[in-house]
Amino acid sequence: MRLVGLALIVWTGFSVFEAGAFRAPDALPSHVRHVLVLDGQGPTGNRALEGLRLLRDRRADTLVLSGTEVGGGIVYSMIWSRMLPLDSSDRTRTLELRSGSSSTQDEARLADSLFHALGDDTVMVVTSAFHAWRAGSVFRRVGRSGTVFVVVPAPDPIWDKGWRDREGLKMRLMEWTKRLHWTVYEQWRPIHGSRPWHLFARGADLGRFPEPAWTR
Repeated sequence: MRLVGLALIVWTGFSVFEAGAFRAPDALPSHVRHVLVLDGQGPTGNRALEGLRLLRDRRADTLVLSGTEVGGGIVYSMIWSRMLPLDSSDRTRTLELRSGSSSTQDEARLADSLFHALGDDTVMVVTSAFHAWRAGSVFRRVGRSGTVFVVVPAPDPIWDKGWRDREGLKMRLMEWTKRLHWTVYEQWRPIHGSRPWHLFARGADLGRFPEPAWTR
């Protein structure tokens, strides 16, 4: 049993190192063509606001809001593109990447393929600060095209409430469970699976909800 326990400790330690837990934070480039805002916003929308700040600061040419399906043909990016204070200039430089992604791995695999096809050598990826380490690890593991994804952390007030707050506790338990699962298991699995369905929406379609499908 001691040998088993020692093996688990060694395996976990090596897995943590391999996942990049001791890597220095990514140095942000001065300018990129695209900044990608990952889907999992929670109720605050801070990721989308950070992406808009980068766009307005001329750190990126185009803001890409990633969105997965809520239900009824509505995806999260529709909500955030409606909520953001976009002026006419912002709207011409903003688009939604709607997809059937169900995990950070799906988003990373899709982004790696799409942005490589667009000719990008570097893309900034905005996610919540608590998710930044895991997202960076996932994108490095999944990426195969040579495109570099640099993670930009955005604050999250729910996470910052800590363990004593009910919502903060739920978020922390979920994230730490995902970190453990990714670190000791998922990062070692073969990369497989096709790209999820996806489409770009821009212009007049930005933030437009679908028409009701049901009638009385």
